[in-house]
Amino acid sequence: MTILRNAHIEDLHHMAGILNKSEAAKEALTAPPHRRAIYRLPWLLVGMAGMAVSTGLISRYETSLSAHVAVAFFMPAIVYLADSVGTQSEVVVVRGLSLTDSALLPLFFGELGTGALLGLILGCLAFPVIWFAFSSLGLAAAVAVALAVASTIATAFGFMMPWLFARLGYDAALGSGPVATVVQDSFSLLTYFVAASMFVF
Repeated sequence: MTILRNAHIEDLHHMAGILNKSEAAKEALTAPPHRRAIYRLPWLLVGMAGMAVSTGLISRYETSLSAHVAVAFFMPAIVYLADSVGTQSEVVVVRGLSLTDSALLPLFFGELGTGALLGLILGCLAFPVIWFAFSSLGLAAAVAVALAVASTIATAFGFMMPWLFARLGYDAALGSGPVATVVQDSFSLLTYFVAASMFVF
């Protein structure tokens, strides 16, 4: 009986945690527009700061990009695809934060492996197409490597940001999205430029 009662108490505590988080999510959705804007604006300002960092990063490679214009063609695609892979992990974590008590590390490495596999598949699909279309083995290799590495990095940040925000008591859905996107995009660009420096520039 004691064991059953303890298990029941644990279930109640778990349900209470879910309900509390559900109430917070409901508040973020049903609050007046000005309050919702106040909740969200600080994280978007962080996004603006990250945009400035990304712009500065691109400007450092202006000369190289001018000499190899084709490299610039794939910047949006790499940022978008890596961010999409990371966002998938982010959504999984935000949705699952209140639904599982599993240990963090196994979940993290499982999601990281998924992101790495997706990046590898995307890179392998892109490699022959770019090589054929642009007749450049170096460009194809740079894009493929960047996709594989950037997707893995984006998955790591997509997983860790919501967990970190939840641990700090912030709304993981509102805060982690803009911050994770900024970090993912910056690292995706940096990864691509490093790969391009190795294979193209």
